[in-house]
Amino acid sequence: MPQPEQQAKATIIKAEWSDLIVEYGRLGETGDFDFAMPKHGISVAFAPHDRVTWSVDGGKPQTTPLPAGSVFLYSSREFVWHRRKKESEYVNLLLKPELINQLADDNGISTPIELEHRVIFPEPTILHLAQLLKSEAVNGGLAGNLYVESLRNLLAIHLLRNYCGIRENFSPELGALDTFKLKEIKDYIEENLAKTLTIAELAALVPMSEFHFARTFKILVGEPPHRYILQRRIEQAKVLLKVTRLSAAEIAYQVGFSTPSHFTAQFRKLLGVTPKQFRHRI
Repeated sequence: MPQPEQQAKATIIKAEWSDLIVEYGRLGETGDFDFAMPKHGISVAFAPHDRVTWSVDGGKPQTTPLPAGSVFLYSSREFVWHRRKKESEYVNLLLKPELINQLADDNGISTPIELEHRVIFPEPTILHLAQLLKSEAVNGGLAGNLYVESLRNLLAIHLLRNYCGIRENFSPELGALDTFKLKEIKDYIEENLAKTLTIAELAALVPMSEFHFARTFKILVGEPPHRYILQRRIEQAKVLLKVTRLSAAEIAYQVGFSTPSHFTAQFRKLLGVTPKQFRHRI
């Protein structure tokens, strides 16, 4: 779960999920300093700067603009900030190397894999995923582990395809998720809606890797696992609202939502009304 840390002129929120750490920060410190970034990490800078000073591996400091949305892939290099003139806002993403290596190995790509080193460049996909993961960190993982796992896997696939020096076209193969197995998985989901489901748990039922499972599930069902499960939870909630006198809060927990407020928000997003309004219309 996220753990806010209050520092002088700084707010940092960290959240950790399986194979992923997300850190969102707003740093007020300006002027001259030395601040090393985490090796093998990924950063996205949200606040633009006219001039910032930085260096790599102890080399000569460089002073450059920093456009909003700039992406950093640090690889095994040592990137150090030396100077900025105004507040910084960023997201750091730390993927465990084993995750990308597993994905590469599953697709017959030699390992170990290392990300390329690139700094201060536009990358719409990484920016979008960073914004979504920032929201999950700030809001306490409200959308659930399954949603974050899906974003994490999308990020890993995007990095392997584009920033690992792989020249051949990378396209994950479909696994052995046939119609019979798909029914078993759907039945398992229905029986365990109230529990915290994970992609790893569902993929193990086949069995196949998380990456192949998520991609194949989307092809066969037409939507990714986290969205399918969300819709099944809402459908089950609709039934309980119709046939029971349970409160919306009780129903939220019975169908697997982490909080009643998240249940209400998702219910309204999909149906255009709150659970209470839906019940009154019956």
